[in-house]
Amino acid sequence: MSRLVAIGEPLAVFTAASTGPVRIGDHFRIGLGGAECNVAVACRRLGVAAAVIGVVGDDPLGGALLRALRADHVDVSGIAVEPGGFTGIMVKEMRTAGRVRIGYARSGSAGSGIAPRHLAPAVLDGATILHSTGVTASFGGPARAAMAEAGVRVQSAGGLVSFDVNCRSRLWPDLDVARDALRLLVSGADVVFLGVAEAVVLLGHADPERVLSEMAALGPSQVVFRSEGLASALVEGELTSMPGTAAVVVDPVGAGDAFAAGYLSELMRGEPVLTRLRTAHALGRWAVTTHGDHDGLPYRDELSAYDGDDVVR
Repeated sequence: MSRLVAIGEPLAVFTAASTGPVRIGDHFRIGLGGAECNVAVACRRLGVAAAVIGVVGDDPLGGALLRALRADHVDVSGIAVEPGGFTGIMVKEMRTAGRVRIGYARSGSAGSGIAPRHLAPAVLDGATILHSTGVTASFGGPARAAMAEAGVRVQSAGGLVSFDVNCRSRLWPDLDVARDALRLLVSGADVVFLGVAEAVVLLGHADPERVLSEMAALGPSQVVFRSEGLASALVEGELTSMPGTAAVVVDPVGAGDAFAAGYLSELMRGEPVLTRLRTAHALGRWAVTTHGDHDGLPYRDELSAYDGDDVVR
């Protein structure tokens, strides 16, 4: 049975209930977030077994995140609970319709301290795909060592390593350090996702053809590049491109994670590249047109539920 294992930090996401600047007395909705958790939940909803390896604090938020993952039938046996640790937080200010401002309280969190000692061999064994992102890589040397060690273990057993570059400048004070660290992780991956911002950091430009060829030259057999509504995949030297569909954006956070999950879920089902890109685009559209990092993402039987109009058939 195909199975995705994601390594990353589960986050408690506090989303403002109203549009505009945050004010004292405002109401917030608490949800589950974290790039890798978003991918795991999305894949699980599309019928792929999924697990998360990470760390949460032994506080109320950590317990709530574990319950949320279990509710989506994600395996949480690889998530450690750190005594005395605190669970990382993301705050989403809905500044205007479709535009979000993000704040974090995750420095020193339990999840940001992930290291090789947190790897759960029983969870890694049998993984079809190991997925991680540049967010987790930004936590420092121990986190990157855990990602690398897990990758070697999964690849040695015949699985693939998936890496979403997902470079956020506020998490990398020194972009030169980021460039070196991320390029190293790219070189050890089989499947790599990146967008325009990440391409500029890693390569200094965002020309689609050059990005795909230069990234593939670093080692991955599959490179997926998102730019201006177009997704292009260079797989074993063969290029496939597909435009996306315009959408009215409600909440843009989590779109890249949904896109990666759509692609990976179809890869694990043995579907061709066009199908992978089609599902990736579909999930990205669902992500931005619904509230929450992954709350509105579809189950597999809903992928074709909207057939050209606004009525579910």
